[in-house]
Amino acid sequence: KSVDVVVVNGPITDRAAAHIKTLLQVPLGVLCTSADNIPDGCTVACEASAINAPLPERVGGYAVVFNGDESAEVIQKALHAAKPRMVLLRPDGQDGVTFLGRRFFANLISSAEGKATPLMLWFRYPKVEGMAEDDVVIKASADFGSLFIDSIGEGILWEADLMTPEELREASFNLLQASRMRISKTEFISCPSCGRTLFNLQDTTARIQARTGHLPGVRIAVMGCIVNGPGEMADADFGYVGSGVGKVD
Repeated sequence: KSVDVVVVNGPITDRAAAHIKTLLQVPLGVLCTSADNIPDGCTVACEASAINAPLPERVGGYAVVFNGDESAEVIQKALHAAKPRMVLLRPDGQDGVTFLGRRFFANLISSAEGKATPLMLWFRYPKVEGMAEDDVVIKASADFGSLFIDSIGEGILWEADLMTPEELREASFNLLQASRMRISKTEFISCPSCGRTLFNLQDTTARIQARTGHLPGVRIAVMGCIVNGPGEMADADFGYVGSGVGKVD
């Protein structure tokens, strides 16, 4: 599992520019928030409010950052001036972000240019007193996921002060898979077990995961009994179901 774009915030030194050139040769997309001292091939992120005239053509092009409060006319003007490779929705805060996202998307696709430009969701979760990492994951999953399942957005840029880069990467791929945006690993479906389960469901599921976890895109169901199991595993590619005492078919 790998990322598609690296975002470089702030001024770019000569040393940083050299590293960026290496990333571009991988190849990997590079999005820079500063237009100074950047190698050809980088995409420059421009604030929509700062675009007052047509931008000069450049290798790598532009991305336009909106906060979601813009009108359809402002959006269309910025798209016409920048001719961006992508649009980034970065709200000023996370309150009511799903409603803001839907309104912004409706304004964006009201023009032909907007319909043809990919939309990326850029949400930020600063550290809040009393909030744990799990709280951030739940909040972000609701924010991103509710838009993704309605086909709003084609990419994710997730910032969270309480999470490490590796945790953000893993959580992002989990979120994308759950919303059917990008399938990157094996998907397992299991029932919670009940009195009809006559084998150790947890241990069996763990053993199956260890043997089949290398099959991205495959859905595997592990069900406790033959009463509900066959129906609940109907969408899976392969299924295991308990059919007797200590027996799994």
